[in-house]
Amino acid sequence: MNFKKLLAQSIFWRGFYFFSVLLVNVFLSRYLKAAGSGSLYFLTIIFSFLQVVLALGFEQGFTYFASGNIIRRNKLLSFAGLWSVVAGLLMIGLVHLYFLIDKTIDAGLLPAWSLYGFLYISGQTLMGYITALYYTKENYILPNLLLSLVNIIFVIIIPSKDAPTNAGDAAHITTLYFYTFFVSGIVLIISFFLYNRREGVFGLPPVQHLKKFLQYSLTALSANVIFFLVYRIDYLFVNNSPVATAADLGNYIQVAKLGQMLLIVPQIIASVVFPRTASGSDRQRLNHIIMVMARLFSQLFLLLFIGVLLLGKFFFIKIFGETFNAMQIPMLLLIPGIFSLSVLVLLSAYFSGKGKVKVNVQGALLALVVMVVGAWIFVPRYGIIAAAAVSTVSYAVNMGYSLYIFYKDYQVNFFDFFKWRKEDYYWIKNLLVKEKEI
Repeated sequence: MNFKKLLAQSIFWRGFYFFSVLLVNVFLSRYLKAAGSGSLYFLTIIFSFLQVVLALGFEQGFTYFASGNIIRRNKLLSFAGLWSVVAGLLMIGLVHLYFLIDKTIDAGLLPAWSLYGFLYISGQTLMGYITALYYTKENYILPNLLLSLVNIIFVIIIPSKDAPTNAGDAAHITTLYFYTFFVSGIVLIISFFLYNRREGVFGLPPVQHLKKFLQYSLTALSANVIFFLVYRIDYLFVNNSPVATAADLGNYIQVAKLGQMLLIVPQIIASVVFPRTASGSDRQRLNHIIMVMARLFSQLFLLLFIGVLLLGKFFFIKIFGETFNAMQIPMLLLIPGIFSLSVLVLLSAYFSGKGKVKVNVQGALLALVVMVVGAWIFVPRYGIIAAAAVSTVSYAVNMGYSLYIFYKDYQVNFFDFFKWRKEDYYWIKNLLVKEKEI
């Protein structure tokens, strides 16, 4: 499939999936309110960090080695299923260890947290692995359709009007929420097993390939862990800030989740760029597309900033409920940072596909230093306002470093990333109407 059709398919179907994620977020937030949803999402953030660690960077390894036809996908599929279960069991052990160390936590929560941890880690890990395999086959329809259906079913289950009247109601919905991750992972691995069964026998990769796979993946793991800390460690500072309430945390996490939703299009494009770069296809065209998208993103985020400035407070309360009344200013401060991340997502995918994961690691380390120092100084005094501002600065630093390396290695004009051009609109028009690509 040519690049333009592939990109259009990816945008539509991954966009459909992320819309279903947004629905889950909206309905769950309205039901649990700011404080309740903040507590749930803070727990998932902790789980997410552990999932990044326990996934060991294999998702990038699957993409790189499957796209280059170095390891057969059915071999990787078997490995994905095995390791996702192992990761889930390791998570149960970590939860038990945490309860042994911290005696202040109610021991009655141990069974529930162990279940939540297993469901989340196994499910998310499997989802990441299998979608990566699907994307190397240039299939964006089936995985995103299946994941969307699971989310839509969960949205139907969530009570649409009344808040939980007791702890049991909230616990029931929370348990179902974590089951959606596990069910999604199981659905995906079964579907890919049926979809790819003609490729050959299943089983683990050969030892010589496995060593190279682990070497590449563990390098990617370091980048993933550092990236995660850059994107999420601000939550920890907000949670411990003396001037931030539980409702403030819920508002801030909601702002950050919306920021993640704004990264949908860059992530979609990156999911096409990475396999294409790894396979050696269309590298010159990819350089051009990255710069075009950077210019278009700058205009899109400027319009978004104006919209949030004028209507943000009304919009957030209308969508999420009255308790989400502190989102506007943090969102305005975070939008420039999300733009930086949008460009960075494309550059990181490009460097990963070229086997230059170390560039991503170095940029993320630099951003992490800025994030930790800035948050440590300002968040305890200024709360979620400072957290949003410091996040934007750290994201901009990360993007700046990656742009510098990209410029140095490929001799592109730095200003081509940001200088608006009329022909960019024709490029996006041709993409959408599926005419001949320029």
